[in-house]
Amino acid sequence: MKKLFAIALCLFAVPAFAVFSVDLPVVTHAVGATATFYTSMDVTNNTNQPTGVNFEYVSSDLTVDASGTLVAALGPFGNFHSDDVLGTLAAQGAITAAQATNGFGTLLITFTNPAFTGGNEASVTVRVYNYLTAGQKPSVGLAYRGVVLRKNGSHSLSTVISNTTTASGNIPAVVTNLGLENVGINDAGAGDATPVTLQLTFYDPATGGTVGPQPTVTLGPGQVTQLNDLWSRYSLPASANSLVLTVTETSGTAQIRGYVSVKDVSTNDGSFFFMQ
Repeated sequence: MKKLFAIALCLFAVPAFAVFSVDLPVVTHAVGATATFYTSMDVTNNTNQPTGVNFEYVSSDLTVDASGTLVAALGPFGNFHSDDVLGTLAAQGAITAAQATNGFGTLLITFTNPAFTGGNEASVTVRVYNYLTAGQKPSVGLAYRGVVLRKNGSHSLSTVISNTTTASGNIPAVVTNLGLENVGINDAGAGDATPVTLQLTFYDPATGGTVGPQPTVTLGPGQVTQLNDLWSRYSLPASANSLVLTVTETSGTAQIRGYVSVKDVSTNDGSFFFMQ
């Protein structure tokens, strides 16, 4: 079960064992209708001390929970790079080739140097990119920096979402994909195995009133889900190019995280940002 062991023993243990973990809410290698998506990753040591680097990968359908050593010793000011994260895990024997070829999930990276206690001694960045057709150069894609896990996290989130596929003028045609994650720890920093239920509410910023359905999403510990093209998925009004979305935890006690990927429908590139 993702994060329960790592966080209980690492994030909030006594100082002699105090290390920190970084949460990556989405890593993928997926074959879509028009493109194949990959995830590259850079794990960077920002200090003059070496550190071990461990990982835990949980697929979005909870059928895969793999953990182990990513780098036995990442040297001072060292960097570990992978152009295909899931391919790297398969090469290490942590997951199967089939799971690496078509996978989507979350990744926890833990730095094992006991002197790494502040959360800035090391960092992880990822980039999700795609090939539209075989033989072409990859796209720019989207990038984000992994979030250090801490106590007293979020239980409600909000963001602006956009859809300009029917808008006039010389602007990109974009849709909004939404990612939601049950982080798997509570505000005390302890592992939390209870599922969470999240209430989604859409608001028209012009009137302040709700629009569309008000769906709920239930996630197990460490689980992520991505809701693609919100306008089509929930039949949101085509006349509204932007809406305000709130996400509220209505049951469960684990911390939650959310992200938005505003995707260009022509290139499949996305602009990524975390919900607040």
